[in-house]
Amino acid sequence: MSVVLSLAGASPSCVSAGASPLAELGAALHAYTETEHHPRALRWARGLETDAPDAPDALNAPDVPDGEGSARDGAPASTLTPGLRRRIRDWAPLWASYRARYLFPLSAAGDRPLDAELADVAELPLPLFVELTGYAIRGGNSGAPLNRVLDDRAQREGLLTAAEQRSTARAELARRLLNAPESLRADLLDLLAQAARALEPDLARAARAIAGQLPRLRDSIEHSGPGKALADLDSTASYRDEPPRVVFDKFHHGIVNVATTPVLVVPSAFGRPHFLVKHEPGLVAVVQYPLIPEGDDQPSYAVVHRRLEVMRDPGRQRIARAIAREPLTPSALAARSGMTLPQVSRHLARLREAGLVTVERDGRRAYYQLHLERVRSLGEDLLTALFH
Repeated sequence: MSVVLSLAGASPSCVSAGASPLAELGAALHAYTETEHHPRALRWARGLETDAPDAPDALNAPDVPDGEGSARDGAPASTLTPGLRRRIRDWAPLWASYRARYLFPLSAAGDRPLDAELADVAELPLPLFVELTGYAIRGGNSGAPLNRVLDDRAQREGLLTAAEQRSTARAELARRLLNAPESLRADLLDLLAQAARALEPDLARAARAIAGQLPRLRDSIEHSGPGKALADLDSTASYRDEPPRVVFDKFHHGIVNVATTPVLVVPSAFGRPHFLVKHEPGLVAVVQYPLIPEGDDQPSYAVVHRRLEVMRDPGRQRIARAIAREPLTPSALAARSGMTLPQVSRHLARLREAGLVTVERDGRRAYYQLHLERVRSLGEDLLTALFH
């Protein structure tokens, strides 16, 4: 499945770039409550739960933006009180795998302060706020509509059933939403404001990293064109002509007519590894993409998939086991494995194409060795098994 941004008839001004403090706050809260798929942010998340004044290791985890200052050079550290931690986790369904739409800009204007973005949430018509919140609690907007969930019995029961099947926290939020939506909105806005104050040191570093990226992004949109600029943001995306469009590989399907629905591109320092395209009807589309530090070796989905496919072959597993321990020449591998030299050469070529081996030359001999760190990144169990 894919999300398609159709650029036919769209002027260049229909795609813009800007910072969103609220979207970055949502990304940070997501990384904090969903550390199982944010391993690079794990130390940072743990550091938020310590009262110690010096937690430099946590604050300098790879996924935490490090701008002009850091905890290591005396900048303040973000911390969360036990009560605030509990509240953030109670509300976590709103920034889980499907984040509430209002946690992203509601207009095509970027670079607005957090207070203004929170005011937009406060001013949303109540039925729309409830609908968008219901989708987040349920975990997506692809099922039955929730546009009349306050008044329609079937929609209410559907939301409650879906929430109860997911978790107790979601069920509790669903009941609160249906019984006291205005009170729930006020509590949510209060929590977001408190969380932003508590995370201010880290969010300030994130803001500096984003501000440094925006000039290059805007220049790319202006000179390369919106289509190519958008496609360059994600390794799974492609720009296609006739008609002009950008196709993103996603778990859901959607088509956005950019000529009638403006697109705001929002960089994120906390968003990694997620690339999000939010495109609810009646609202601007928002693309949030993660900033990748220069020199980072984070492979794309396509690269990881290719490496896993390469390692599935039993013959290549035998080769990998041998060269995990020491560098060997193809002829030595053939003698040890019982394969022919052409077979060994083909396996080594596949491993090399996937970036899983290194080659060192000594005169006319080429010595192959497994790239242990890249195999470890595929899975610790896989690497351990190769050493058995």
